[in-house]
Amino acid sequence: MIAQKEYDALVLSYTHLKNFPRQDEALHTLKKVASLVKPIIRARGWKVAELAEFYPDQQNLLGLNVNRGQKILLRLRHAGDRTQFLPVEQVTDTMLHELCHIVHGPHDAKFHALWDQLRDEHEGLIMKGYTGEGFLSQGHKLGGGKGVPMHEARRLARVAAEQRAEKAARTRGSGQRLGGAPIQRDQDIRQVIADAIDRRNRTERGCGSTNFTEKEMQTISETATRNGFRTQAEEDAANEAAISQALWELVQEDEKRKYGDDYVPPSAAFPEGNGGGTFLPTFTEPQRSNTPPPVPECTVPTGTFASKRMDM
Repeated sequence: MIAQKEYDALVLSYTHLKNFPRQDEALHTLKKVASLVKPIIRARGWKVAELAEFYPDQQNLLGLNVNRGQKILLRLRHAGDRTQFLPVEQVTDTMLHELCHIVHGPHDAKFHALWDQLRDEHEGLIMKGYTGEGFLSQGHKLGGGKGVPMHEARRLARVAAEQRAEKAARTRGSGQRLGGAPIQRDQDIRQVIADAIDRRNRTERGCGSTNFTEKEMQTISETATRNGFRTQAEEDAANEAAISQALWELVQEDEKRKYGDDYVPPSAAFPEGNGGGTFLPTFTEPQRSNTPPPVPECTVPTGTFASKRMDM
């Protein structure tokens, strides 16, 4: 039986650079990064028309968001060596940052609250064993690819995630890095926190929204399109969408337990949700108000907007 199909495509197309080495790996990376953030995108009703690879002359430029999600460009390869790829975790963090620019332009408090929330949700999904729609580990695949009723797919996914969480709780250290890697007890906690802050600062500097004019940004985008090969996105299997939805619901349950009954889940009208999590390793429960911040005056993308990420 052919797996059911889902028709709510979230990333409509992918463009990788032609005439570059390892093109198949570049396309695979774009799809992988998109898959990792799909539950986050779906919860907010966002769409990305085109996710593209670019390799700009500006060696510290990491990402670009054109017209609030009409096109998001990501650097996949090391500057100066186009044969070597950046870690997928770094590219994913760039993607999370650029997604925030769908609703917020400047790097203000609202932007950082949303970015923290996306990072928090991404980490929660990874901790539940999520590896992306279309990239599920064997332990999360259901029925050998056969069609499975959605309610059963979600039930099985929840069972698997809960078993994984119980196992992780017995083996991990006292904290977690973004991405789910445990913090070992013999590590210098101050160094762990300093490294996390440094990673965030590099990512922040990677968005040089004040360094280029809109015309310059458009030129960068057009160059990537001209040198790229575009692939239309395939529809997602409903089984895998059901699994990701089940894991997403588990993450939301964790958030509600953490912040109480006043927890506000993210939505299209309120993408920040309860106001953002934290990207830093937590060793004690952070103090945080259960009262959600006011809904931003403008949460629906309008007009033309572009953002960039640069790594100094």
